[in-house]
Amino acid sequence: MFEEEGLDGDEHGDTLCGACVDNYASDEFWICCDMCEKWFHGICVKITPARAEHIKHYKCPACSNKRARP
Repeated sequence: MFEEEGLDGDEHGDTLCGACVDNYASDEFWICCDMCEKWFHGICVKITPARAEHIKHYKCPACSNKRARP
């Protein structure tokens, strides 16, 4: 669900932030949406590494705003 700094960035080299569309960098905190599986800079979605530790299933802002279909 979330990526700690210092991990190997080669695996995510083509990953873009779903909010700002900037490239992955291993020295930044990232979090993945469990619904759409897009990756986001923590700062772009206002999630800190400490807060992410308490989130079981992260939904990005777009997925959080989607309403369930009747």
